[in-house]
Amino acid sequence: MTDVQKLFQEAVNSFRTENYCEAELQCRHLLRYNAKHPDVLHILALCLQNQHQPKAAAENLKQALKHHPHHCPSRKSLIALYLQQDQYELAQQEIDALLQDQPQHFEPYYLQALLFRKLGLANEAMEAILRAKQNLQQPSPVVDYLKACIYYDLENYEKTEQILQNLVRQLPEYIDAHVALNKLYWEYGPHEKFLESFQQALERLPQSRSLLFSFATHQLMAGKLEETLELCRNVVDKHPKWVEFHHLLGVAYARNHHPDKALEAYLVAVKLNPKNIRHQLDLAINLMRRGEYKTALEHVQAVAKEHPYNQEMLAYKALCLQALGESDSSHSLNNYQQFVKIIELQPPAGYESIDEFMQELADILTGMHHNTQHPLDQSVRHGTQTMGNLFANKAPIINQLKLMIEQAAGDYIRGLPDDPHHPFLQRKSERIRFTGAWSVCLKEQGFHTNHVHPEGWLSCCTYIQLPKQITQDDATQAGWIRFGDPGYELPGLTPVIDAKCPQVGYCVFFPSYFFHGTVPFSGQGARITAPCDISPQW
Repeated sequence: MTDVQKLFQEAVNSFRTENYCEAELQCRHLLRYNAKHPDVLHILALCLQNQHQPKAAAENLKQALKHHPHHCPSRKSLIALYLQQDQYELAQQEIDALLQDQPQHFEPYYLQALLFRKLGLANEAMEAILRAKQNLQQPSPVVDYLKACIYYDLENYEKTEQILQNLVRQLPEYIDAHVALNKLYWEYGPHEKFLESFQQALERLPQSRSLLFSFATHQLMAGKLEETLELCRNVVDKHPKWVEFHHLLGVAYARNHHPDKALEAYLVAVKLNPKNIRHQLDLAINLMRRGEYKTALEHVQAVAKEHPYNQEMLAYKALCLQALGESDSSHSLNNYQQFVKIIELQPPAGYESIDEFMQELADILTGMHHNTQHPLDQSVRHGTQTMGNLFANKAPIINQLKLMIEQAAGDYIRGLPDDPHHPFLQRKSERIRFTGAWSVCLKEQGFHTNHVHPEGWLSCCTYIQLPKQITQDDATQAGWIRFGDPGYELPGLTPVIDAKCPQVGYCVFFPSYFFHGTVPFSGQGARITAPCDISPQW
């Protein structure tokens, strides 16, 4: 083996062990020998992507394809990157090129199905996935799984269940299939089947680490705290190095009001894996709730060092700074007067008023709320949330809504000051993309738990329909959106709270790291909103 081959193998090994920084350096060294090597450029791109540098990753993949147009691994990775970044037109161009290279392979059609699903074109996605199956040399669980997801989009829940059940029977450790199947049971029923697939799989593979963890996670999300604690305690007794169970044990203890036991579990998790963002942030939260803000801030800063735009990190940093008396720095982050803006939408052509537009939109959105209870992993309580990307829906009125919000977002961004040192303002860009959009329908006593939006930079909530009892002069602020409350008590700290009364036809814009939630309301009527997340375009 030559020195170059040896260095290439070292880069591959570094990448496989998730040491992306080291692998990046090794790839850059290799490019000194051959700046056009497609495999090296490909691995370098994947390293950059995993270090949250999608634009640089795309440039290296395009460089590989410039010199080697038929290097299919680079093209497939570029398609996956474009899909992840919602660059749908660019993804389609690369899929077309891949189809020319591999017309008899299943992957181009599989990727086409992924794209169509992202675009909300379920029928077209089904046609593409069937073409993919026709080109398979042998059965593919990944293709079957995507087919089940498309059946879910088409509201054919019987077919969805059938395919997913077959998958978990044949491959009991296929976690994505378990997750999708139990999501179906939780939201649409039959509810008695919820968690059943995990239990049956664990009878066959009782020591499966991935199965045990996913089962415990679902128990926790469903509020089965004692069952989660028992399972995690049993696992860590037998496998003390299984770090994810220490962390999950800490979460369950925290929710079960045992902060000391939670702290002990979190400390073990962070010691075993100090680079895990979730472990560091949950430990910081525990320390904050104990009043240990200085130590909490150290863990927050550890996350900031590697992930300076992490939205949760910024939220906790602002609270720690306030508690430590650094009010100016805290206010700079949580400046509600400067960053929370209410913008009235303008009705599109063909509508006499914004109320007329919103009434028609409310009728459309109401028909999209099919599930019977709130999602397992979202902030909604006593309400429902639409699945997938709302703005992928091809209904003309939803496209009009997207354009209206896009225009309002532009007005908001143009009104922001320039500040290259502020973590929110330094990302200011008029070239934006929507990283998520959905609709929420809250009924009586419905609310959102306090949360931030991890996938955004700028967030927006548009009010489509409101119960008449939600009013500006209500001292209880029922149905209002509240900013600044983390949802739990912090010793010696009174968070600064800002509340806004919703109005039909208006958007509320705010940084995605702002804690926000909804005050429950009583009485008849539905509170229908269309929230979305926005990020700078790269």
